Amino acid sequence: MAGYISRLRMNGHFTVFAIVLIGVMMGMNTQAGAAGSGDYTATATTPPVIAKAQKAINKKDFAAAYDMLAAKESAYSKNADLYNLMGYSARKLGRYDDSMTHYTKALDINPKHKGALEYMGELYLTLEQPEQAKALLARLAKICTFGCEEKRELQEAIARYESEN
Repeated sequence: MAGYISRLRMNGHFTVFAIVLIGVMMGMNTQAGAAGSGDYTATATTPPVIAKAQKAINKKDFAAAYDMLAAKESAYSKNADLYNLMGYSARKLGRYDDSMTHYTKALDINPKHKGALEYMGELYLTLEQPEQAKALLARLAKICTFGCEEKRELQEAIARYESEN
């Protein structure tokens, strides 16, 4: 590999190679499983209930999604994505206490869960606690070295909140 890079430098192609490599790395810095941050892509290890719940969420059937996830909670009690989606669904149903509980569980399981950090930040804005949302944005900034959709969306939500209040 070192020889290949040396040849690239000599041919003046090293910059192009570096730009392409950085682009690939940035593409890897995304997280499947974010409910509202674009389409959720199930993987071979995604529990079927999460994939089904995400389809319900995409159709804005938050009650069905929440019920599906709650019914399987004990079977997937170590799955941060399950709790993130439960929190998202509960928030969309106006069940803010439940939503906070679920986001907290997701972050207990995975403190770097970008979706849960973003959505908990949005919940804090709903609860008129922008400083808490900004604290979560700071956590996302540390996790999203090259930027990520969750960070961008929470930044935009905070900016909207501040312009409206």
